[in-house]
Amino acid sequence: MNTALERRLPEDTRLALGRFLVKLRVARAAELARAGELSEAEATLKQRCDAPHTADELDLLARIATRQGRFEEACRLWEAALHQVPGNENYRRCLESLKLGKRFFRSIINSKDLLLSILVWTTVVCGIAVLLYSVRG
Repeated sequence: MNTALERRLPEDTRLALGRFLVKLRVARAAELARAGELSEAEATLKQRCDAPHTADELDLLARIATRQGRFEEACRLWEAALHQVPGNENYRRCLESLKLGKRFFRSIINSKDLLLSILVWTTVVCGIAVLLYSVRG
């Protein structure tokens, strides 16, 4: 906002205008994100560096981070949004589902040795079956 104009406006008008501009920025970023322009949406939200992000901005940034595979960052952003609005069930559900998904992904990664063993033994058994079939046939 123009600082000369800002000095002439009453405090409540400046605050209302600031809230409106944040909502406008979030709406534009959401539109960009829906269109798949995630980097532009993120840049739109992060252009405001003069004050902390609102819970809506943090939520949208977390959604963008999730879609880009940056899960740790998404967790931090939703936790910050929950800190601002502790009773928001939507933020809480997103955070919990992300944590649940991370646990599932970690369990798959941790069991890769087991999966590799199964794959190797399956290959060995299939190879033996092919050899036996070709010898008998």
